[in-house]
Amino acid sequence: MATVLDSAHATELLPINASTIYSTYLVPNAPRGQELDIKKSTHKKLAKFLKAAEKHGLLKLKDIRGELHVKSFNWAHKDMAEFTPYAVGSAKKERHADGEADALGQHGSELDMIRVIELLKPSNALAPLFSDVGAQTDTGYFTRQQARTVLEDYIKGRQLVDAQNPRMVKLDHRLCDGLLTKEEYSKLSSYPRDKLQARLQERMTLYTQVVLPGGPTAVKIGNPPCAEVVCEKKMGTKAVTRVSGLEPYGIDPSALAKELRTVCASSTTVDPILGKKGAQMVSVQGHHIAVLTKLLEQHRLPERLISIADKSGRAKAKTKKP
Repeated sequence: MATVLDSAHATELLPINASTIYSTYLVPNAPRGQELDIKKSTHKKLAKFLKAAEKHGLLKLKDIRGELHVKSFNWAHKDMAEFTPYAVGSAKKERHADGEADALGQHGSELDMIRVIELLKPSNALAPLFSDVGAQTDTGYFTRQQARTVLEDYIKGRQLVDAQNPRMVKLDHRLCDGLLTKEEYSKLSSYPRDKLQARLQERMTLYTQVVLPGGPTAVKIGNPPCAEVVCEKKMGTKAVTRVSGLEPYGIDPSALAKELRTVCASSTTVDPILGKKGAQMVSVQGHHIAVLTKLLEQHRLPERLISIADKSGRAKAKTKKP
């Protein structure tokens, strides 16, 4: 059921950003079978619609740091008092009935989230250690657990566990060559097992593979790039929110811009990024970091792959005490 804003709950939320009013309370509460898009109305812009409502006496507006907010609602207004609730459409049920996916259905559940698989490859110095225990995979890459198992097998196979202290491992030439520094080589004869495991994974080269709903992508060295969400000031108190780095995760910038235009009731643009072939940046007018982040997560992009930077100078909202 869509979120409802009424006199019993609105007071503690006020003032509310105009975009939040639109995306959280208006769009989800469209009449059954209808889709709400301010761009297709006679007002064309959310600000004009709200100012018309203010002129009609339904609410009061306030400009806060260059952004329009609803300050209060006139619940005693005749139109409010005589309002008759209507059936709110369940977008998910209706669109599935028509053979289409709703906003969340289209983007999938947690089971369909984009995943990042971490893979490790032995360095030249570690290759002999892996070879001695016959450790190999079809791809030449190892998961972290597989790498741990290789070292444990090597330690047990060479009987390197310290009989007096099982936490310690006696160092042989293979372990010294692969895991110790030059300074440590002549100073250490044993080393804690847990720290040796950490050393092993630090000395291996990290590769990552992004698994999209349509299948895995190529394995690449290093950590995967993050989708970057940045909000900056533009022309005084105005702000613009931008996102880039969508292409590696199969997110269409043009489609995302269209969704943002509807959800935020703000203008959007899609521009090429100089110096990055095929890369595009989506911009939406206003401070929409929260909305954009939520939308990316609906596109199956996990939070760990989203980098957020608020450079707008916007003061953090004060938390109201109960």
